[in-house]
Amino acid sequence: MKLIDLTHTLETGMPVFPGDSPPAFKKIMTHPKDGAQVIRMDIATHHGTHLDCPRHFIENGSTTDNSQLYNFYGKAFMLDCTGYSNDEEIPLEHIRNIKINWEEFSWIIIYTGWYRYWGTEEYFNHFPILSVKAAKFLQGKGIKGIGLDVISIDAINSEDYPIHNIILGNGMYIIENLTNLQAIPTNQFTLSALPLRIKDGDGSPIRAIAIC
Repeated sequence: MKLIDLTHTLETGMPVFPGDSPPAFKKIMTHPKDGAQVIRMDIATHHGTHLDCPRHFIENGSTTDNSQLYNFYGKAFMLDCTGYSNDEEIPLEHIRNIKINWEEFSWIIIYTGWYRYWGTEEYFNHFPILSVKAAKFLQGKGIKGIGLDVISIDAINSEDYPIHNIILGNGMYIIENLTNLQAIPTNQFTLSALPLRIKDGDGSPIRAIAIC
């Protein structure tokens, strides 16, 4: 068994969605001064590699504390979408061509390769997104969620967030800001993406892991 970390490091100065307040991590106890180390975290639920729960966009949607754990662990299929860029939409035809038994899978992971721009301005620009038709197709396949290696499942300048609403509105989950997908040796693996148990949580930073 091999464990592959798919998670960006949480740290002061890390990239965040434009307009979000940046996270801060401060040592409030140190070994030289206090004999132990403690870090205070100022962080939002959608910083770093994180999970979106339905509550993020759906007023009465499920949350991090009332969702069942099996939603965040299961068999995943990784779809290679590295040929798309420059604001291109990933079309329905690309998704429809997957030859899998959909009932076997809990998650579809969209591999664009965009995580290589993490820490640069390019990370926020021109990344590919699912087309509305592709999102609706996946929404109807009985999977629990979709994960991506980009900052948002919608375009960065979206005002109505159609893909978020399609996926979260169907009771599904979204993972954004995955990384290191090229290290996964197969397109089928077990995904572990457990959120913190936050009261009424609309999302949470996660430690996403591929188990191969």
